[in-house]
Amino acid sequence: MSASVQAPALSPARRDLLRQQLDRLADAPLSKAGLARDPLHFVRQWTAPADQEIAAVFASALAFGRVTAFAPVIGALMDRAAERGGPRAWVDAFDAGDRQALAPLRYRWLSGDDLSLLALALQGLLRSGGSLGDRAAAGWDGQHGPEGAQSVLRAVVLPLRASALAAAPQIEVSATRFDDLPRGLRYLLPLPGGGSACKRWCMFLRWMVRRPGPGAAGVDLGLWALPTDLLVVPLDTHVHRIARLLGLTGRSDGSWRTAVELTRQLSLLDPQDPARYDFALAHLGISGGCRSAWQPAICGPCALLPCCAVAAARSSSLP
Repeated sequence: MSASVQAPALSPARRDLLRQQLDRLADAPLSKAGLARDPLHFVRQWTAPADQEIAAVFASALAFGRVTAFAPVIGALMDRAAERGGPRAWVDAFDAGDRQALAPLRYRWLSGDDLSLLALALQGLLRSGGSLGDRAAAGWDGQHGPEGAQSVLRAVVLPLRASALAAAPQIEVSATRFDDLPRGLRYLLPLPGGGSACKRWCMFLRWMVRRPGPGAAGVDLGLWALPTDLLVVPLDTHVHRIARLLGLTGRSDGSWRTAVELTRQLSLLDPQDPARYDFALAHLGISGGCRSAWQPAICGPCALLPCCAVAAARSSSLP
């Protein structure tokens, strides 16, 4: 399927059915096992908002690939933060000893020095005053929907890029522009304008903005006073795959445009909070609860069965 194919318009009946079934999924009780598979559980180890905000940057930044692969790295970072008095205190006092402690860490193309440079970038930014939430609020341009999310992300990520550039000599890197910095660090600080879906930063923003509450939809922290209708759904492979099965996107690429299309479709179901469905959709895939093929033991109990293309195709093929 071409990446430019748009999702079909949702009829009122289709919207009602999707809303009913997705609400059922999102409002289901949050299991301890489900949260344990999510990087957010590392952030919830802390109770102070300042600690949660910094922990969330690292936990979301590393949340790509398999949970079993990235979780030990996040855990090692949080262990180091605990030794130094918590994530905010750790970043505020980050020094050569911390860089040495992080040196052995590796995750795919990320090195310990990439993580050290992110910590130093946070340190420099926070020393100039305020929190990341303060910068997000000041940078929001008042728009709602994905355009508002872009303004918030730019208000946080662009200063972090500048701070990382200023801190680069501390890890023996000579750079005069962001593109000169190590690949790993650049991967940690994407912007929507570059085409990336910015899944990890959209997830960070979801954690910060959505209020906690009952059910899977209430898993977030709600630290920032920004409207939920500016959130963009964090587009990972699981959410993308299931969204295609539900007819919420016809695009095959994991780009910002696809994330925006999916978000706009979900905003037809919940205009004020389209990202409320994200956690449940992602974990349906992470848990193996959706395998994109008919398996009676899995598909039969699925809340999304009435909306799913796999179920529809099976029904049409029956004699």
